Amino acid sequence: MEIHAIYLKMFFTVSIFSLLMANFSSCSNESYSPSISEITSATTSVEMARKMTIGWNLGNTLDAHGDWTDNEGVFHSDFKPYEDGSDTETGWSMPKTTEAMISDVKAKGFKTIRIPVSWHNHIKDANYTIDPDWMARVKEVVDWAYNKDMYVIINIHHDNLSQSQLEDSTNYGFALSYDKAIQNKSKTYISKVWTQIATTFASYDEKLVFEVLNEPRDINGEVTGNEWWTTDKNIVAVITEYEQAGIDAIRKVDGNKNRFLMVPGYAAAGSADAILNLYTIPKDSATDRLILSTHAYSPNNFALAENGSAEFTEAGKGDLDYIFGFLKRDYVDKGIGIVMGEASATDRNNTAARIEWATYYFSKAKEASIPIILWDNMVTVNNENLGSGENHGYYDRNNRSWFYPEIIQAMMDATY
Repeated sequence: MEIHAIYLKMFFTVSIFSLLMANFSSCSNESYSPSISEITSATTSVEMARKMTIGWNLGNTLDAHGDWTDNEGVFHSDFKPYEDGSDTETGWSMPKTTEAMISDVKAKGFKTIRIPVSWHNHIKDANYTIDPDWMARVKEVVDWAYNKDMYVIINIHHDNLSQSQLEDSTNYGFALSYDKAIQNKSKTYISKVWTQIATTFASYDEKLVFEVLNEPRDINGEVTGNEWWTTDKNIVAVITEYEQAGIDAIRKVDGNKNRFLMVPGYAAAGSADAILNLYTIPKDSATDRLILSTHAYSPNNFALAENGSAEFTEAGKGDLDYIFGFLKRDYVDKGIGIVMGEASATDRNNTAARIEWATYYFSKAKEASIPIILWDNMVTVNNENLGSGENHGYYDRNNRSWFYPEIIQAMMDATY
């Protein structure tokens, strides 16, 4: 998800897992620290999801990039060739991440941190070599959370290009396509990038989770005609092939034989079983180490839609009942763990309604044994963006304070 891209992800649902039963202080200023017994090895994907409990996204930061398309339809990347990759971290108006920020997130009760990462704008050569300075920066941020006994998720985030963009030999990334040359180029990219990531983090235990792809989809609808919705089972099958390439590459690196991996279906849709049912989870040499990754900014008209409703209604509760019902029935109850990698309700100057939403959403997620990872892009409502669906700011990284501590507390109360 991007700060400047207002997409109506109306069909997305998030799978969220049951949260650990633990006492959590109702005081919003007190910190929560997991006991040593909670940071233990999980034996199944469902158990791992439960352990991750509740999380927070370092949104629009290490995933930021300078890609854009001009009026002639020509694709550009402001950060390629690579010059100073560190510029990308603050390229979308985020401050440079500090260890103190990570400490604040943990102190608020979040047990998991998802760190979205874009790599295509940090590739140095045609062999897909990741710039070592960029890898070192990613590792530094990961270490801050990992060393605090948090679960950490890193991924390939905004490396999904359109077919026409990837046809340009100077662009790096992957694209959904029926063109075998594009498919082979995509699989090579995914495999090479994950091999380097897996090598860098080979010594890390299961608290570090790899999310193979983020919201894989047909960018601009060039192949299927619709970027965010599809009934094309064949194009969804390409996602499975791409993820298989990533999984195989990771498993070949010593130290990663049993690491938990997250895999999404088309666009990581979690709110529409019609889309999710098209997706086939890849095969894995490890036993029960694949977790389904889903996103759900739901109900859409309240949580995401541009100029949507500021009221959280009974109908909205029904939408969430349906979403978490089928995710639990079709996946969790069948032994497939789910992590809702992104979820939020946009700020429409409606704090009371968002508190009600947070209580209901996170409670339903807990019932389904699905952890929620809150999306945070540090954008709150103002007169200029009152109708925006992209006001997903919760933590003020500039001042190290929380915009809406009462909403966060509602999430924690529902979770713990």
